[in-house]
Amino acid sequence: MAGASAPGTAAGAAPDRAAASAAVEAPATYYTQADDPTRVELPVTINAGSGANVRGAVLTVDASRVRGLVRLQAKRVCTEGAGYVFTCRLTSSQGEFRLRDLVVLGADKKAAPGTHGTVFFRLATAGGQRAEARTEMTAGSPELWGRKLAFHDAPAGKPLKIRGGVLNHGPFTASGFRVTVSALTDTHLRHSYSNCRYSETGGSRAYCVFDTPLEPGRAYLFDAPFILEGESELTRGTAVLTVFAPGQDAGPYFDEAVYTIPGEGPALGLTPTEPTGFAHLADLIPVETDQHIDVQAVAGSLDGRPGDTVELTVGVRNAGPGRIDARYVRYEITPPDGTTLIPPDKPSPDPDEDEGSYWSCSPWKAGAAHYSCDGGNLPPGKAVTQVLRFRIDSAYAGTGKVTAVLRNGYASHDSRPGNNTAEITVAGAEAGLGGRFGWAGVAAAGFAAVAVLVAGVAYRRRRAAR
Repeated sequence: MAGASAPGTAAGAAPDRAAASAAVEAPATYYTQADDPTRVELPVTINAGSGANVRGAVLTVDASRVRGLVRLQAKRVCTEGAGYVFTCRLTSSQGEFRLRDLVVLGADKKAAPGTHGTVFFRLATAGGQRAEARTEMTAGSPELWGRKLAFHDAPAGKPLKIRGGVLNHGPFTASGFRVTVSALTDTHLRHSYSNCRYSETGGSRAYCVFDTPLEPGRAYLFDAPFILEGESELTRGTAVLTVFAPGQDAGPYFDEAVYTIPGEGPALGLTPTEPTGFAHLADLIPVETDQHIDVQAVAGSLDGRPGDTVELTVGVRNAGPGRIDARYVRYEITPPDGTTLIPPDKPSPDPDEDEGSYWSCSPWKAGAAHYSCDGGNLPPGKAVTQVLRFRIDSAYAGTGKVTAVLRNGYASHDSRPGNNTAEITVAGAEAGLGGRFGWAGVAAAGFAAVAVLVAGVAYRRRRAAR
């Protein structure tokens, strides 16, 4: 590997983890953030060699040539000595150890962007083996932009071809760059290129290495696409394609070690292009297919008398054929007038107590006029429901409702929006007796009849007295 004392490996290939002798693996080139300093662990790996462990090994990091250019910080097993030389005393019983105690804080504010120096790594193991590596560390970093991409009405279930690119927006030449690609949920990324490694842990992903120098203003397209094998239920989603220079922050969840599956076929190459159609932070690629969904609200009837507490299943279901992700669907409950929705008791803080009933709505109080509830992942045929309690307070036969709410454009995929709302009705002998007026209407009508009768009697008495 470039920058390491271990035998070299092809760009993008997994390093040999079964080295017969001790080795230090470090990046050949490392750029540091200038405008937005971060705390990034310097990616250095120590391999004690076959059958040994790193306990008792000492790694000396001579950063004297980047003093005033790059800010480094030592912690735990590493300490800073005179002349910007750091000493790391390893205590792990592992045969291979990822050093996490030498942190890059960014470029020094006084350093001119693009100035660089060499950092030397010298390893001495407890068994007397020695190894060396070096990294060319630069103050500042190239500003790499990705290609703006979006897909609309992509055929559901068909392969999706993503052809990205890279632009160096400045301020200086990048010695190379890296690319990561993350597929959409439940899709698979083809393992197509020899300068890429792949991972199927935590989703289908690719990590590709390009050693082509990239001057300011120069732009390239990839000469072939990344291909995502689609699945027929996909409605909407987001793929991620990130370009970055060595040493740039590749995201909080990036770990080169998880990309263990070698790519097949030729290397992914580059084709020069005009520097248009690129943008800063163009990582997210929205994908919208031609698939449809049928979201249905779930509600029903409250059968009981005034004073009764009645259970009712409410929620949403998806009749498909497309899928909906949890963060894009919720439902709202409007209880009927004359009823009170009674949420379950809040869970006890005592961990030994039984868990309370399921509740995914707000507010968590009885008698509210309106509740908003979380949905859930809805593949075709699945429903997300909960059983709630309603107290019938009067015989007024009001009508409530449950309404499904779709976000992020999912509503345009709903083939039957008319069933997004379902009524909550109140049924029972008392409610039926008065129709929509209920007992209040009956009572009012009775009082009116009595008033008419009294008025008639008084009139007849006045006529008789004449």
